Amino acid sequence: MTGKHKDYIVNDFQIDLPYDHSYLVENLIDPAHIPISHDATPGGGKRENAQAYQMILDASSMSPTGFTGRYRTATQRENDDPFIEVTYEAPGIIRQKGMPRGKDSPFRFGAALHCMPLTLGRSRLLFRAYFTGLPPLAKFIISSKPKFLTNLNSCKILEQDAGLITTQEDHFKRTKNALKDDYILLSSSDVFVKAYRQWLDKVGHGMPWYQGLATRSSNVDDHLADMPPPPPGLDSIKHRAGNELETRYHRHVMHCPTTRKALGRVQALKKGMMALALASITLSCGLATSNQLLSRRLVQKMLKLL
Repeated sequence: MTGKHKDYIVNDFQIDLPYDHSYLVENLIDPAHIPISHDATPGGGKRENAQAYQMILDASSMSPTGFTGRYRTATQRENDDPFIEVTYEAPGIIRQKGMPRGKDSPFRFGAALHCMPLTLGRSRLLFRAYFTGLPPLAKFIISSKPKFLTNLNSCKILEQDAGLITTQEDHFKRTKNALKDDYILLSSSDVFVKAYRQWLDKVGHGMPWYQGLATRSSNVDDHLADMPPPPPGLDSIKHRAGNELETRYHRHVMHCPTTRKALGRVQALKKGMMALALASITLSCGLATSNQLLSRRLVQKMLKLL
């Protein structure tokens, strides 16, 4: 679904994902991975633009209700451009707003990312993004794009992360290591990831399950108990992140009225085209039969004249 507001383009999106909601929060609070993981993907980034970040955590904001901070790229720091403001609100809401193209650009954006646990090992993302300050032509092109195409591109972006994240989840189930033992957290890219996992260390004991940086609940991997230990690295298509056990239809389409209606129209068009093709073939066969009968009569008349 997409809402409307004067001067703003607003886009709403939803998808279910086959991993714990804490990994979803971790993924969405980490801007540094975008140019690498989503290289050349619309709405993603470009690998050659990957760079270090200046990330600042407001230490005094850390509390059971969440924390706040801000970030900008090294290039934005050199240009003295403003920060992107980040707020994490318990139990799983990430809010961002800022001027990603710099202080000299009218472009502004904001996002509210609601990360919801469905059960152990499954999460749901409710996503709203809004932006303004685009040139008229760009605004017209974006506003004219069918909303289901925007949704499918968002699915693609989230699915690009799913293989790596589920394999990461499998790794910690297999090794029983704490995240701090295997994570390499850089001050130039992972400040908010570290802050979130440390926040879980402090408040996770009050949750049904959790996985912090140093501690975890005993039941956090129960959803993987019946699965054979997976090998290191990305797994086959039969893995839960693949498209055999669960497809994009199950993760997004069946929950989204906009995309579901678009699929219904495509399916109706497909049936209509098949019916038209069948009618054309039938008509062609009928015309061919008529032509054959006409040809035989002409031959018979000519033979009589001879």
